[in-house]
Amino acid sequence: MESVNSPLTIIGFGSQAKAWALNLKDSKQDIKIALKKESKSRALADKMGFTVIDLETDALKQSDTLVMLIPDDQHSTFLEKNISFIKPGAHLVYAHGFSLSKFDLTKTYPGLVHSLLAPKAIASEVRYQYEIHGKIGAAYYAPTEKAEKELRAISKNAGFTALYKSHFDEETKADLFSEQSFLCSILPYVALKSFNMLRKNGISQEVAFMECFLELKSISQAIVTLGPEAFFNLISPNALIGAIKGRDLLLGKEFDASLETLMKDINDKTFYKEVEMDADALRKQISLEWSKEELSEVFKRLKADLIN
Repeated sequence: MESVNSPLTIIGFGSQAKAWALNLKDSKQDIKIALKKESKSRALADKMGFTVIDLETDALKQSDTLVMLIPDDQHSTFLEKNISFIKPGAHLVYAHGFSLSKFDLTKTYPGLVHSLLAPKAIASEVRYQYEIHGKIGAAYYAPTEKAEKELRAISKNAGFTALYKSHFDEETKADLFSEQSFLCSILPYVALKSFNMLRKNGISQEVAFMECFLELKSISQAIVTLGPEAFFNLISPNALIGAIKGRDLLLGKEFDASLETLMKDINDKTFYKEVEMDADALRKQISLEWSKEELSEVFKRLKADLIN
């Protein structure tokens, strides 16, 4: 494996940070984890064998490269509090472009090198694909040849196998739109509505769950693995005819107009203001809502039988 000259310092130890850290460690990359002194993640990082250093101390100056894996909304505050402890000219690598796009950090901190390395996978998939020598695609941007060379080394050691050039604004728009248009909206909530409709019409919990939730995995896997043409050549006549009926009935002009609204709110940065809210409170609210759904109860009951 290639190696970055100085130790990498990963900022944070959430889900993505753990996955990156484990992959880099297994690739023999020298890394450190930087956390607040009071962080609850320190004990876990220590237990997993990582060297932990304190934020807001000169320990940050030991590294020329910082990988920013704390939540996007914390990047600006992190830099405000730690800028005096970061080497002039240090290379900051971001896993998403949102904070750069929203706060324009490249202009606020011109003495630092700001790059993008955004894997298009959730943390568990980042780790899993590394372990099976699989494939992970990532969007990237590097302002200099030196930064790009370093990004490619980090990418290889982290298990990102295909890099596609992008920019902070482009990656942000694509990421926000896909989450809103179907990944985190339609997929879970249409599955829920479909499950509830089957239950309303007398279908058993088990059958409704398998049809409306469990098959999400196999259908999405087939579409991505085979491609859309092969997928529609593969499915049964009933599924094929049902797909077109559902498309025409559900995905009409009103849906297209809604997509346009989502994109407009991202382009004009209306959504950037909408996210200025208490995410923890919202997460608790959504979690409470889902905990009251029959689908969640059935998931817990059937998980051991049906999900690997």
